[in-house]
Order: sequence, then C-alpha cells, then structure tokens
Amino acid sequence: MKKTLEDIQALQELSEQMDGIRRQVAAISARTDAHQQMLQERKRRAEQLHTQRMEAAKGADARQLRIEEAEQEVERLKRQLNVTKQQREYDAIQHGILSRTADVSRWEDEELSALEAVDELAEQEERMAADLDEARTQFQSVREEAAAEIEEHERRFQELEDQLTRLRRDINPNVLKAYDRLTPSHRNDALALVKDHVCQGCRTRVTKQTENLLMRGIEIVYCHSCGRMLMLAE
Repeated sequence: MKKTLEDIQALQELSEQMDGIRRQVAAISARTDAHQQMLQERKRRAEQLHTQRMEAAKGADARQLRIEEAEQEVERLKRQLNVTKQQREYDAIQHGILSRTADVSRWEDEELSALEAVDELAEQEERMAADLDEARTQFQSVREEAAAEIEEHERRFQELEDQLTRLRRDINPNVLKAYDRLTPSHRNDALALVKDHVCQGCRTRVTKQTENLLMRGIEIVYCHSCGRMLMLAE
C-alpha cells in the first residue's frame, strides 16, 4: 500500500504541475490580449482624430465658401449703391453691406479657429500614428514571445501528461478509483500527509486508530474530518 500511496502522491504532484502550466498559459494569453486591446484602443483613437480633423477641415471650407459668397454679395450691393437714387433704398443697401461685412468678419474668425484646430489635430494625428506604429511593433514582439512560451509550455505539458498516463496504468485500479472519486472536491490534494498526528489537508488531529491503520498499510485510510485519503509522512 505504501508504494501505491507514493504513486498516488506522484500522480497528484504531476496534476498540480499540469495545472500550473495551464495557469501560466492563461496568464500569457491574458497578457497578449491586454496588448492587443491597447493596440485596438490606439487604432480607435487614431481613427477618431482623423474623423475630427476631416470634420474641422470641412467646417473651415464651409466658412470659406460663405465668406466668398458674402464678399460677392457685398460687391453686388456696392454696385447697386452707386446707381440708386432713393434715400430709403440707399439706406437699405448700406445696411445690407454693413451686415454682410460683419458676417464676413465673424466667419473669418471662425475659419481661423477651425484652421488652427485642423493644424492641432493634424499634429495629434501624426503623434498618434507614431504611437500606433510603436504599439504594432510591441504587440508583434509580445505575440511572438507568447507563441514561443506557449509552445514550450505545451511541450512540457505533454511530457507530464505522458508521465501521468504511464503512472496511472501502474496504480492499483481500486485505489485509483477511490482517488479519482475524491479529486472533484479536493482537486490536487485528495491525498494528504499525516504529520505529527495531524492531517495536513484540513489540519485536524487524527485518531490513534487511524494512525494504527496507516502504519499497518493494508487498506485505504481516510481522514474522518475532510475525507481525504491519508498517507503517513516519513
């Protein structure tokens, strides 16, 4: 029984190592996903800046068109002013000229602000493009490193799985079945050592009878508290 329990202990250790590899692979994948999300966020920001710059440029163009149309209207009104003979009509035309001139002045200020915004957004877009290139390079490096690490972990995992398969073939089927029945609730510590009269799985003191059964080594012994399979520590 002692040899069988030692094999169960080895089986448990192999399972724990395999779980450790699974956790490492999951951590590597999470790290890669985080870099990918960062890259996607920079892409989204770059697209947003481009859209903002294009909208600002359209706004500046629209104001320039308004200015040109207003200036043409002012010229037309000036020509009309030169030929009018009625004071009332003269005053109305003069008011129209002043109004359109004021519009031109306001739109010129707005156009200038829009052009300044275009220039600022263009600079931001240029910086973002550089950041995006850096993020792409970094993500490519991270992805390649992650692929190499995962490949190595998968190779090691396969080695452990092969060892585990061979070991299971050598273990008494009845003991193996009892161990497998415990693993869903105790995972990789279904077998616990008894050291200084204490179950190391649940830290409960075992009975003298339990210790005697363990020392006899002729049957499977379970902890009366946690239900784990027990094995005497050296």
